[in-house]
Amino acid sequence: MFQFYQENGKYYSRTNNFQHKPLPLARQPGGKRKAPHRRITYLNIPFLQRDLIVCESDLERDCAIIVSLNPEVLRIDAQPQTFDLGIYGQYTPDFLVTYKSLPPSYIEAKPDVFAQEPQTWEKILAAHRYFKSNGVVYELMTDLDIEKKNRHLNATYIHRCAKLAIPAQQSQAIIDVVNRYPKGIRVEDLQAITGLLTDHILHCVGQRQITLNHCFEYQPLSMVYPLQGECK
Repeated sequence: MFQFYQENGKYYSRTNNFQHKPLPLARQPGGKRKAPHRRITYLNIPFLQRDLIVCESDLERDCAIIVSLNPEVLRIDAQPQTFDLGIYGQYTPDFLVTYKSLPPSYIEAKPDVFAQEPQTWEKILAAHRYFKSNGVVYELMTDLDIEKKNRHLNATYIHRCAKLAIPAQQSQAIIDVVNRYPKGIRVEDLQAITGLLTDHILHCVGQRQITLNHCFEYQPLSMVYPLQGECK
């Protein structure tokens, strides 16, 4: 179990400091309507940020894990800000995602069956129009995308592997081999060359040092792609 504490409206794990200042929650966790799929969790991604990511449902947690595996992502803020959508009421997106070289984006994670409800869909469209008019990227991620080809399960396992105590020289060996194949190398070939296990490879994926495909598949014939980076 990791330790965490609360300070100034944010939740922190006891990990190294990061330069990115966290945003306070726009509202308290659990402020949404009650639903069977809802469960508040505090997601700890120490290689991304020091503060915990507050998720109000399993779907939000899966969404945050998937987003965190994008090497371009610098940090994820939950419930970042509340916006006034006029006749559609107040709206608080689930996440604000900050990138290295791309503009920030707001993400809403919602089950497709709920998103398709007329009132909810109208509010999502209103939010899309609002953000578009202000030149801000807004994205709806439903379970259809998050759970496609077990994307969420793959990402969750990779997230766990990222926390394994893998020697740096083993990680660097994997990265060095992958970097020799700009178009990608199969998992089984990478294992044969390095003599290392799948979990070692997934550790590097979880640390955002190499990448997989959109659904994070890691079967023997799945491809692994380089970032041209060095072991952190």
